Formats: sequence, structure tokens, C-alpha cells
Amino acid sequence: MYNMLVVDDEEIAIRGIIEGIDWSDLPIASFHKAYDVEEAKSMFVDQSIHILISDIDMPLQTGIDLLEWVNQHSTKTITIFLTGHADFKYAQQAVQLESFDYLLKPIDHQMLKARVVDAIERLRRLEEQEAFTQTYTYYYEQWNKQLPILVERFWQDVLSLRIPSTVEQLEPALSLYNIPLQAEGAIQTILLSIEQWKEEWTARDEEIMTYAVKNAAEELLLHDHPGHVIQDSNGVLYALLYESTLTDLELNRRCEEFIRKCEIYLYATISCYVGKPSSVRNIRTQTQLLMELERNNVSVSGSVWFQYDFKQTDGSSTIIPQLADWSALLEFGKKNELLQRVEECFERIKSEKVDHAFLLSFYYGVVNVVLSALQKKSLVVGELLPFVEWKEAEQAVKSLAKLQGWTIQFITQAVVYIQGNGKDVSQVVHKVQQYIEEHLAEDFTREDIADHVYLNSAYLSRLFRKETGGSLTDYMVDLRINKAKHQLTKANHKISDIAVEIGYTNFSHFSKLFKRATGLTPQEYRRQYQDMN
Repeated sequence: MYNMLVVDDEEIAIRGIIEGIDWSDLPIASFHKAYDVEEAKSMFVDQSIHILISDIDMPLQTGIDLLEWVNQHSTKTITIFLTGHADFKYAQQAVQLESFDYLLKPIDHQMLKARVVDAIERLRRLEEQEAFTQTYTYYYEQWNKQLPILVERFWQDVLSLRIPSTVEQLEPALSLYNIPLQAEGAIQTILLSIEQWKEEWTARDEEIMTYAVKNAAEELLLHDHPGHVIQDSNGVLYALLYESTLTDLELNRRCEEFIRKCEIYLYATISCYVGKPSSVRNIRTQTQLLMELERNNVSVSGSVWFQYDFKQTDGSSTIIPQLADWSALLEFGKKNELLQRVEECFERIKSEKVDHAFLLSFYYGVVNVVLSALQKKSLVVGELLPFVEWKEAEQAVKSLAKLQGWTIQFITQAVVYIQGNGKDVSQVVHKVQQYIEEHLAEDFTREDIADHVYLNSAYLSRLFRKETGGSLTDYMVDLRINKAKHQLTKANHKISDIAVEIGYTNFSHFSKLFKRATGLTPQEYRRQYQDMN
């Protein structure tokens, strides 16, 4: 419903409009009247005025003066002017101030009512537009709040091959999420490897601290440079720099500062693996290469590594980008797409000059891809080897055609084997669990465990979480707490001795961890057990 205000210095004119016209069929809730501009202004203070019908020529101040005031204080009001003079100057001013209409006296009541009907329709459209704008603004704000999550999910989908790396698929998504890149644009990837936490965290604490590392990377690595820091579906952190203009020297400086501050403030030892700029379409390849660099680094922690720090043979450098993609497809069991990639690869090779050394390098590259996939799936390598006639290697590298045939056969056998076999817990995880149980009373670190199974510590942590569903730290704490609970049931064991037996030389720290896990202090737990027995 709408409110109408009629302004005129003549009482009869106001009554003629309010009482002389049948307004009952229109959604007008109330009528108000004023005899001059100042009185009209006061009406706007007390209620909302939707439709203003005003005379122009009035004493002291004119209707034009009133409209100027209304345009500043009640912008949604629609104004219809009435005047007894066909004065072009008034009409021109009314148009400039965007009045809805300008009618000459004596007023035709039917015409005035028709113009009020039009004004009401205008009000309805404005209300609908405002409601739409408010709804749109609300959802746009909600979407913007979710945008960082949506951007991270987009990159997760790209890295896990849920979104094909084609221009047709990437371009619309990059535009939708306001990522300032094109599918062929340059992106530089930095793998942020959390190698060790200096404190023992629960799974929840570790998630919070990882989030803190992510924020630190955004502040220190990206700083004012376009990009995002994301966590992939396996928990690996990457800093993505869009159209990077940073020199290697500046990147190295930022990485070193990031590593140093994470060590001091977040109790985390971190290494940065910096990839070469590549197109968005090849980001999966880059992440695979960086993970390979991380996996191979078992000697130096808390350091910055550039991709070119790891030297490869000429043959390997030609094929590794393609083989990295093959590895991902093999892991996901995408046989048809993988074989298509094999065919496309050999078509490209046929147009190049290759020698025997290249064929031999390619052969062992394919073998390495398959063995790596088996390791990630926790499959016993020896069970696949009987399928492979290793003596055929000499024949396979004699010609490109023979190598192509052998590759297709080997890849097909590997896909079938991986699809038909799988284990819940890998042998590596079993070795880790066994090591922890045997050394529970000792002061050992995650690096000690990783050295035992010849793996990088950050890679081992991800592998352990993926295979067991829990963190390595939580497993160690749970094992120690369970042993402590068992020992506390024995009255002749001192609590301080029990703490030492499970690797805690600081009794206060042990007591705090025990209460966090059980809700009771060690003394309370023993007392409760004794009362029940």
C-alpha cells in the first residue's frame, strides 16, 4: 500500500483531488495534505510518502523548491506537478528534476487518476528491482565469502583430473572464479612441504596449524602478487603465482623468510620446492614433478629447492612431463584415456629425431611410472613382475614401433593389475607402526621414523594419514596413552616411571596429554580403577 501527499495553497484544490476522485480501486493507504512547502516537508518526517501531487506556483516557495528537497531526502517519491500557468520555464525545471508528470489546471480527474495509476506501476517496478538487487547483493556477498573455498576446490579438481586440462573446460572456470589467468597463461607452482612439527599436535591442532602455515604463505610468499595458496585433496600445500614477474632471487628470499618465520612462530620445519613457470594446462605435471623432488629429498630439511637444482638426463627431460600425466591416469585406472595419451605421445615422438639412448630412457621411464603407481597403491611389485618379460627389453628398444607395442601391452597389464588388487594398509605403514611400538620409550621424531622406511617425512605423514585415516602424531600419542592406562592399573608402578616408559621425561607434559585424552589425570585414572576393582 502507498501514501499520497497533495500540496496546494488552495483548500478547494486539495479537496477536489482527495475527495473528488474515486481512489478506492487503487492501493492507496492514506492521503495527506499540506498548504505550503514547509508543511509538506514536515509530512515526510512522520511517514513515507510514495506519491506527491503538488502545485508549482505557491507563495514563498514553489513546487520546484519542494521537488529539489524531496530528491535529496526521499529519493523513491514520485512527483506529479499541477499548475495553472503553461510556463515553459517551470516545465523545463520539472523535467530537469525528473518529475513524473506535469499537468495543467483545471485538472481532468480521469487523466490525473490515470497518471497516478502509472506512478503506482512505476513504484511497483522499482520495488521489484530493489528486491531483486537486494537478493542479488545478498547472494553475491555469500558467493564472495565462499570464493576462496570455491577457488581451492577448482584447483583440487584440476589437480585430481576431475576437470579435464582443456582450454574449453578451463577458460570458463577461470573466469567464473575471477582467477586472473587464461588456460595458456603462465603459472608458477611452489610446493610447501611441512616436514616436521616441533610440538606434538592432535589431528585437530595440526589442521589449525596447517591453516596458519597457509595464511603465512599468502602473506609472505604471495604478498602483493596475484595468486592463491591451496591445499590439494591429499593435504599438500601449494602456492600458485599467476603470471609471475618475480625473479628467482626474489622468490628465494621470500621462501627463506617464510621458512624462517614458520620455524619461529609456528614451530614447523618447512621446505619450499619451486617449479618452473608453465601453462595452467600443465599444472598437474608441475605438481607431480615437485612431489617427485620432495620425495627424493631425504637429506636436507628447512630449505629452498628450485626445479633446476635437480638434474635429469636429456632423455628423461623430454618425456617426464608426459609420464607424470600417465602416472596420474594409471593411479585412477583411466585405461582408455591413458592408452590414448600413449598413442598421442608416440605420434609426437615420430616427428622428432630420437636415438637409441632416448628409447632406452623412455623404456625405463615407463617402468618407473608403473612401479611408482604400485607403491602408492601399496601393491607388491613382485606380483606384477612375472607378467613382464624383462628379456624383451633388448628387443623393445630396437625400434620405435616395437617400443610402442611393448608400452601399450605393459600399461594395459598394469591397469588390470591395479584395478584387481588393493590393500587396506600398506607394508610401509605396517613398518612404521611396528617401529613406533618397539621404540615407544625412546625420544624419537617423525624424521627418525621416515629414515627407517627411507621416505621423506612430509610424504610419510600424508601416506600414513591416507592409509589409516589418522595422523602419525595422533597414532603415537594414542599408543602411549593406551600403554600408560594399562600400566596405571598396576599399583606398584610409579606414575613418573610410567611416563618415562612411554617416552615422556616431562611429567607435567605427560599429565596434560593424558587428561586431554581421557578426561582424567593419571592419579584420578588410577584411583577410579582401584575403586571399581
